[in-house]
Amino acid sequence: MNKHQKPVLTGQRFKTRKRDEKEKFEPTVFRDTLVQGLNEAGDDLEAVAKFLDSTGSRLDYRRYADTLFDILVAGSMLAPGGTRIDDGDKTKMTNHCVFSANEDHETIRNYAQVFNKLIRRYKYLEKAFEDEMKKALQPHLLSSFLKHGWQKKMPTLLPPL
Repeated sequence: MNKHQKPVLTGQRFKTRKRDEKEKFEPTVFRDTLVQGLNEAGDDLEAVAKFLDSTGSRLDYRRYADTLFDILVAGSMLAPGGTRIDDGDKTKMTNHCVFSANEDHETIRNYAQVFNKLIRRYKYLEKAFEDEMKKALQPHLLSSFLKHGWQKKMPTLLPPL
């Protein structure tokens, strides 16, 4: 019983399936892109809302929802203690956030409308927004938020529970 070896093709590659390919989780790249676009939008909140709506198709809001709401609420990414990660670097922070907004009722209402437009357009962000607000109400983070005048802005921003 002589077995002959079957011929083997050389130079054959293994193809990976698209579902097996994983994207890297890079919240800093997401932050840089978002902050740059928000800073270029100017002082008009309508332009900010349009920017957020248009970049939702390019940026992965589903994956980076926590970072998105950290930036929109605090102006930059937040560390686990509630402090800003990028306090020293102004290029990684934006002034289009609730913390830097004027404390009058009309301005905070306009920010709430931006959040509502974003959540209506991308329905999956609703849960992430609720989680971000729960995080803001935790006692160890509340002291950091109170330093920024959050206690006057929160009732207007939060939806009725």
